[in-house]
Amino acid sequence: AEAEGALRQGDPARAEAIYRQMLSDNEADLEALKGLAVTLFLQQKYGEALAVQEQVVAADALDVQTRLELGFNYLNHQDRAEDAVTVFEEAAALDGSSKILTFLAQAQEAAGHIADAEATLRMAIDIDAAYAYPYSVLIGLFERNGRDAEAEEVRRAAEKNKAATATEMCGI
Repeated sequence: AEAEGALRQGDPARAEAIYRQMLSDNEADLEALKGLAVTLFLQQKYGEALAVQEQVVAADALDVQTRLELGFNYLNHQDRAEDAVTVFEEAAALDGSSKILTFLAQAQEAAGHIADAEATLRMAIDIDAAYAYPYSVLIGLFERNGRDAEAEEVRRAAEKNKAATATEMCGI
C-alpha cells in the first residue's frame, strides 16, 4: 500500500525502494515483484523490468497483465519479437479477447509471420466485430504489404460493422 501510494504521488523511485525492501524481507513476495516490475517499467528501466517481469510470469501461470507488459517490453524495447509472440500467445490462451489477439498479431507481424498475423486479426474481428483496433491493424498490415484492395475490403467491413478505424477516429 505504501509503495502504491508513492506511485500515485508521482514518486516511482521511492516506490521502487519500498518494493526492493519488501523483496529483501521476502524474495518470493509475488505482489512486490509485480509492483517492482511496473515501477521499473514506468521509470523506463526496461532491462531491469524485463528480468522481474520474466520472474513474475514464471511464478504466476495465470497473470495475463504481466504477460502483456512483458510482451510489449520484448516487442518495443528488447527487439525480441519472437519472445513477444510467445508471451502474447500465453496471454491469449488465458484471455482470448479481441484486444489481446490484436496485440499478438502485431508481434506476429513484427516477427515476420504475416499469414499468422492476418489469421489472428481475422479471429479478433470475428470475436468482436464492433471493436475497431483489429480492423485498423489489419488495414495497416495489408497496406504495408501492397494489398490495397484487401485493405479497402476491411475498411468496408469495419464500416458495415460500425467499427471506427483509427484513420476515421482521427478524421483522416
